[in-house]
Amino acid sequence: MRLFLIIWCWCLVICSCNENKKVLLQANMVNLAQPKIIASNAIIDSFVTVKANLKLDGVAIHYTTNGEEPKISSKRYTEPIKIEEACVYKFKAFHEDWKPSNTSVLALYNKGLAVDTIIMHTTASKQYSGLGNHTLINHNKGTLNFRDVQWVGYDTIGKSTLVLKDRTYVKSLTVGYLTDVASWIFPPSHVAVVIDGDETSKQIVTIEVPETFSEKKIDDIVIPINRKSKSLTIAVSNLQEIPKWHDGAGAKAWLFMDEWILNE
Repeated sequence: MRLFLIIWCWCLVICSCNENKKVLLQANMVNLAQPKIIASNAIIDSFVTVKANLKLDGVAIHYTTNGEEPKISSKRYTEPIKIEEACVYKFKAFHEDWKPSNTSVLALYNKGLAVDTIIMHTTASKQYSGLGNHTLINHNKGTLNFRDVQWVGYDTIGKSTLVLKDRTYVKSLTVGYLTDVASWIFPPSHVAVVIDGDETSKQIVTIEVPETFSEKKIDDIVIPINRKSKSLTIAVSNLQEIPKWHDGAGAKAWLFMDEWILNE
């Protein structure tokens, strides 16, 4: 009987160890959740504050600002970050018992030049009209929710003229847009810019069409200007035919924009 009890106890110990090992192996096969990133604003006037968090014991959050994916050797987040210049931050969570998280990306933008007047040549959809004509120049970015009032939605071209108070050197134009292909919201097909009404100055920049379903994201395109300007007429065109791989194949895509920035 005593021998039986000893063997039974050893079996319990071995089973317990195997069960713990199984749980640990399962944990090592699962990614951590992405860290939650909160910025006081995505557009920098003087500075913004960025906080990162993942409520799980033993987690270390690391980040980069050079475009590379964060590694365990990258700078570690320990306290809120004060940021004064435009940059793209990438954050990733690490834990010894779990696979690293997917990367959380935060793009921050400088405020840019103040626009004196915006002249609308086309009108946004009534249901996605944002906060009115000045939504595109109100120094606020949208969220991943396309119903956020910082987005203006078009089912055709979005065209406006930005007028500066004085003739000023403009380095570039940033056009912010949303990609949410599951909601039929695609990147612009192309952006055309005319400076001071001079058609010979026209620049047209095309944007690649997504080739498959992907996570929704906030993106932008930067168009070089590099000259003194009084006004810029910007025409952002939606995708006229959704690709064949999509449920809405052949229909017009939605175009959602949140901010146009004239960079100094």
